[in-house]
Amino acid sequence: MSLDAVMPFASVARSVPSLFTEAGVFAKFILILLFVISVISWAIIVDRTRLFLKLRAKGNALRAAISKNGFAECMTIVKNYSPSPEAAILGEAKRYVDAHAHGGADRIVADSPAMEDTERSKLRDVLERRALNEIGEMERHLIFLSTTSSVAPFLGLIGTVWGIMSSFLSMGAAGTASLEVVGPGIAEALVTTIAGIGSAIPALVGYNVLVRNVHRKETRIDLFMSRVIEHTIVSSGERKPNNNPERERSGASV
Repeated sequence: MSLDAVMPFASVARSVPSLFTEAGVFAKFILILLFVISVISWAIIVDRTRLFLKLRAKGNALRAAISKNGFAECMTIVKNYSPSPEAAILGEAKRYVDAHAHGGADRIVADSPAMEDTERSKLRDVLERRALNEIGEMERHLIFLSTTSSVAPFLGLIGTVWGIMSSFLSMGAAGTASLEVVGPGIAEALVTTIAGIGSAIPALVGYNVLVRNVHRKETRIDLFMSRVIEHTIVSSGERKPNNNPERERSGASV
């Protein structure tokens, strides 16, 4: 027996868009919800990607300026490299130096190793708090992507189960188990599963890529903080009378 004899062409000639438009009320609710979630997810992915690219460009520009001109000069023009975590950290270090250094110096000179360790610990605490704020800003809205990747398939599955249940009820009411009765209903129900998976996959990929970028940035920020602290807190024996800029630049490769 041919397929056409079992399922006439007129009964199966339904396009995929018609499965969306002719879906039941509950299925339409699930599809609209998944569409809204998907749009928000894509908006977050685009927004965070643009932000990360901007932060990377500003951070690389600041690192290049430090390598060329040294920390002291870049501290005075740090606002030119905002927004970036590196600029925020360097600006925080400048404020700390302005508040604790003597005679308007661009560094804090420790009279003893114990004092040096204490000052470096205090400065690191200040910079780490600022770094956490910057990392938190980069991670904003990423939890939505993680939630979408986990929840969207289950929303689609709810719509599918509901549609299949309706198909079995229709089959019981018609008193027959023919494909003409259950086929369209099951096909209609599976649309929500497709929509759920279609919403979850971009959110999952976007979340993994963005989180990986955040972790890389955390590592670079930590290395940058160490260099800033090394420049800012020095012992009295390391302090040069005329603050040789060539020595400063040689230690500025961060």
